[in-house]
Amino acid sequence: MTINIDTYYDFRSPYAYFADYRVRNAGFGLATTVEWVGRPVFIDVILNLQSGREPWAPYVDTLIPPKRAYLMADIRRMARFYGVPYKPPWKWPNRPNQIPALCIASLLSGRTEQIFRSTIFDGLWHEQRDISDPAILREAVARAGGDPAVVEQADDPGVREALTKRTVEAYTNGVFGTPTFVWNGEIFFGADRLDVLAWSVNSGAAEG
Repeated sequence: MTINIDTYYDFRSPYAYFADYRVRNAGFGLATTVEWVGRPVFIDVILNLQSGREPWAPYVDTLIPPKRAYLMADIRRMARFYGVPYKPPWKWPNRPNQIPALCIASLLSGRTEQIFRSTIFDGLWHEQRDISDPAILREAVARAGGDPAVVEQADDPGVREALTKRTVEAYTNGVFGTPTFVWNGEIFFGADRLDVLAWSVNSGAAEG
């Protein structure tokens, strides 16, 4: 039997990258086959909604300096803890624009979306690639077995609007950050909750 686990992510989240890497490499001892169904979302939209702003209002960074310093140290520490390759090509908070890649991901499905997702995560957080470059995006789509023409389709404002609406819907349904996993109506937030998620899945399989 195959079960679906909804996987909410934004490429700009290093923790979503860690989770994607763990899903690909950890195994977790799952007692059943899992389809990790990609659900790309705009994290800025979610953060705006949390603060009572309109979805596409200009993002305001509310992190205080001590929390920012902690976050940077924690990302490096967690990369070492999980054994995840980590070498971003920029200094925080400057980073390549992830929106085109998210729009492309929203147009893909199944194995194609999964491979594209992992390729972009690796490119952004390890391989020091500019994931806003159309040539790199076309290469990633082709590697995933998709049609590179989808890169041009992602420029359609309607694609961005549709993804915004899905992000608002996800927030309404309890998704407040990335990565978030939803299985059997339960929400599991963070790369560090994947083991708990696997335990829950296996417990459910044993009870069934």
